[in-house]
Amino acid sequence: MKPTTYLLALVLAINANAADDKKAADPAVEAAMQKVNATGASLMPTAADGKTYRFTALNVAKDFADGGLDALASIADKVASLDLARTKVTDAGLAKVAAMKNLQELHLENTGIGDAGLDHLKGLASLEYLNLYNTKVTDSGISKLSGLGKLKAIYLWQSGVTKAGVAALKAKLPGAHINNGWSAEDDAKPVAVAAATPAAAAPVAAKPAAPPPAAAKPTASGKLDAAIAEKAVVYRDVIAPIIAAKCVSCHGEEKKKGKLQLHNFAAIMKGGSDGPKTVIARNSKDSLMLVRANLPSDDDEHMPPSDEPQLTKEEVAILKWWIETGASDTATVAAAKPTADVEGALAALLAKGLPKVAVPAKAEKPKAKPLTEAEKKLIAEVSAKMTALNASLMPLAQDTEQLRLGVINAADKFGDKELALLAPIAQHVVWVDLARSQITDAAADILAKMTQLERLHLENTKFSDAGLAKLAALPNLAYLNLYGDKVTDGGIAAFAAAKALKKLFVWQTGVTQNGAKALEAKVAGLKVNVGLSEAEIAKLTAPPPAPPAPATAPAKADPKKADPKAAPAAKPAAPSNDVIKTAMKQHHKPDDALCKKVSGGTANDTELATMLKVYQDMCASTPPKGDKAAWVTKNQALIAAVKKIQAKDAGGIPAFKAAVNCKACHSEHKAS
Repeated sequence: MKPTTYLLALVLAINANAADDKKAADPAVEAAMQKVNATGASLMPTAADGKTYRFTALNVAKDFADGGLDALASIADKVASLDLARTKVTDAGLAKVAAMKNLQELHLENTGIGDAGLDHLKGLASLEYLNLYNTKVTDSGISKLSGLGKLKAIYLWQSGVTKAGVAALKAKLPGAHINNGWSAEDDAKPVAVAAATPAAAAPVAAKPAAPPPAAAKPTASGKLDAAIAEKAVVYRDVIAPIIAAKCVSCHGEEKKKGKLQLHNFAAIMKGGSDGPKTVIARNSKDSLMLVRANLPSDDDEHMPPSDEPQLTKEEVAILKWWIETGASDTATVAAAKPTADVEGALAALLAKGLPKVAVPAKAEKPKAKPLTEAEKKLIAEVSAKMTALNASLMPLAQDTEQLRLGVINAADKFGDKELALLAPIAQHVVWVDLARSQITDAAADILAKMTQLERLHLENTKFSDAGLAKLAALPNLAYLNLYGDKVTDGGIAAFAAAKALKKLFVWQTGVTQNGAKALEAKVAGLKVNVGLSEAEIAKLTAPPPAPPAPATAPAKADPKKADPKAAPAAKPAAPSNDVIKTAMKQHHKPDDALCKKVSGGTANDTELATMLKVYQDMCASTPPKGDKAAWVTKNQALIAAVKKIQAKDAGGIPAFKAAVNCKACHSEHKAS
């Protein structure tokens, strides 16, 4: 049997088995899901095959304790991801986690877990990710993890672990990324700040130069004007504007994620659900405002969220200086005595003089009205229906009753009829992900009822221009992804009055650069991402030019007189068909094929780089049959998915699984 034929048969067999598995659902799993989801926690499949499951206590964290883990006991071997962050789970409770032998990801951040709890994790041989941020673990505790050879990432910020402890563990787990955060030594390093741009030299004038304006300007060396420094109040004129621009949209007077408000000084010092730890005067190391700002951008606790405007290095340095000097709300800049590392940044911020009026905070979204008991009951009923379909309907965040819908695990069955089940609660849904589902333009009627909808994924669906006019009327829609859909310039033109829209993705559609620019000109702040054109793709994937033929044929070499030291002749490049066959035979067909490791999330960095090169080579090859542009599009999807996985993007593996469509590729491009 040919490799590609064998692969197709294998895929069909796997799909058939998956279908049979769904028909014969595990009663223990069904019982556990019903029990868990009824409490407000969440237990969902990690993939459509339902072989492994993801648990999170996000929405019930403040009340979730050791006893809550009992609901998972009957399916312990099927739990692959466990999120216990911010819960009341104790060291003793982790004894129940020890039974989860296939656990790959474990979140314990912001819990009371200590060294004793890590005794229960020593046998989790499949564990790849462990977050112990802000726990009580020490060097002695993490030494117990040295036998977990598959660990790839361990987060230890704000714990009792030292550099020596990290070094000792790193010696035992050389392939793991161990993040222990900033040290006192790091804090002592000066932070680079942007020096103010020197003013251009004034031309020689016949009359004496006019006196400088009242607003002080920084000098070329970034020095503060003394008069401004005496009048400027650090909190009012420097700190409050920074927080208003970067924090208040989520932590304001109305919207207060994590029960935290930052719209005024009193609220900042009060803190949120963690207590008065947001700003601790003269203790920047433990002040959560800085702790979270300095976390890696991919960390769940990093603030602001990675898709929001970030604090600059200069702003972080200023916040640290303010906290270390006492976090006063009345002290002037001069009284606080700026250090050399922040003086230039302060000069730049105050270059235009003191604000005439208070700096306006970023406009906050109106707070949703609390749900009535009848609405809560209705949402629970619809949520149960979504769970039965293997879709997910849950609160957008811990402190809101607004909802998000995801159908990643039900995409092959989820269509217009299923979406219509949300009609009774449409006004409460703010995020919807229907990527790769079976919905059509008819879905626009239900989506149009979601008047609070802010984010909508429709990529790789049957949606077209016909449905866009109804979506354009959504008043709060800020993000829309139409990648791979049959939409054109005429279709997206309907969004000319959609003032809330900020991001529109139209890769691999009929939208042109001209159409994108025309829409951007009509909607302030909108960015339309068209992706690469066919010409750009062709240029990136074109094989290198063949070397020029020799002017005259070289004389036939006499093998008897051949120079034994001469370098062997270079082998000719493999034909396109050979490249494709080799890729299928080596990286798709075997039981331990690289493709399967990537799909299962177990491929290491070197293997991911190999997989990327394979697909790039295939993309540059000519398929045995079918349209070259379609072939390039399929391979570009594989390349993009692998790059997402390399970047630790959570959407990478689902995107890869969707792109590895053997049946579609064989039917269009496999030679008969």
